[in-house]
This record gives sequence, structure tokens and C-alpha cells, in this order.
Amino acid sequence: MEKYRETQKIMFRYGADNILYTDCFPNTIMTLEDGKESTRISAEMVDYKPRPLLCDLTNVVKMTQDCRNHFAGEEHAKTFSKCALIVTSPISKLIGNFFLGLNKPLKPTRLFTSKEEGLKWLKEDEVSGQMMAKTS
Repeated sequence: MEKYRETQKIMFRYGADNILYTDCFPNTIMTLEDGKESTRISAEMVDYKPRPLLCDLTNVVKMTQDCRNHFAGEEHAKTFSKCALIVTSPISKLIGNFFLGLNKPLKPTRLFTSKEEGLKWLKEDEVSGQMMAKTS
């Protein structure tokens, strides 16, 4: 069953594939308050069970240091098992590199320039993890 929610800055979709998708609206500036709201909604969307997250940062034009710290922290880490960050604009690539280099997220997080590659990475471990669980 799919779920969908929206804020003034972000669209959230929890797909039938058990992946949480977040897409920011054009010219988004992310503040700490936005980050906390995103974490709360993400947790609700996945029923408080960490799931893979595909986060498209393409439309983000600024993310405050407090917001990056929040997204790299313990509270947000409870909402996802691993995160693929989609960075296709020069600004989103800069934000993504800052995030990975300076903030050091607690869960596996990688940058991708295409949603397809990000999804492939998210699904690889999920499939092998499920296969391992079935065989053990």
C-alpha cells in the first residue's frame, strides 16, 4: 500500500517496494525546523521501522549546517536503513558532498546522479538481506 504526504517543501511517498521517496520542490531552502519536520513525517510514513530512503536533493538550493547535522544524527538515522541521495544539480552535488564529508551520517549513505542507480543500490542489499534471512 502506497502512502503520500506533502509539506510546503517536500513530497514524501512510501512505495509498495518498501522504499521511502522524498523529493524537494524547486528552490528549496532546508532549515533545522524543516529537517525535524521531515524526520517526523518520515518516521510516521515507515511506521517507525527503518526503510531504504531515496532522497532527491536536486531542487535544494541551500541546507543550513544545523539541518545537515540533524540529518546526520541519531534521531533521523532511526527512520532509514540506508540512504541514496540524488544530486543532479551543481548546488545539490555540493550539499551532498558537504553532508558526506563533514557531517558523516550514521547509516550507509551514498550520492548518485540518477534515481535508477540509487534505487539499484538501495534494492541490492535489501534483496540479498531478505535472501540471507530466508536461507538462515
